[in-house]
Amino acid sequence: MPENRTLMELVASFFSLVPLILYTVVAIMLTIIAIFSVYDSASLVVQLVSTTNENINIVSVINALLLTITIIVLFETVTVYFKTKHVEVRALLVAGLTGTVRHVLVYNMAGVDAPTLFAVVALLAVLIAGIVFVKPEPTA
Repeated sequence: MPENRTLMELVASFFSLVPLILYTVVAIMLTIIAIFSVYDSASLVVQLVSTTNENINIVSVINALLLTITIIVLFETVTVYFKTKHVEVRALLVAGLTGTVRHVLVYNMAGVDAPTLFAVVALLAVLIAGIVFVKPEPTA
């Protein structure tokens, strides 16, 4: 019987290692994506200010900045996981809210039907309520 217990401990330790490996891979990918996103946002801001290019408008700059914020919040969530071994729900809600606002700005909601518009408003309300009511994780 002690051999089974040792085998079970090995299996449990292996499966507890899997999320750590996956989060490490995600953190590496988010780091690369964040670097490119910051560069893209900065170049769009410079193009908006310095040229009269009609392809660059304020909505595309805001879209790039909100995407960068979303990536950074997700990266921060992964970083918090490494420190505390759990995922902070409030940060995911903020990322969801930022992504939804970005979606509304990019895909102008003027031409959508009423049920879709109601669904977007309901989603925004749920995300905002979640951010308000979910308490921040205590910092150690």
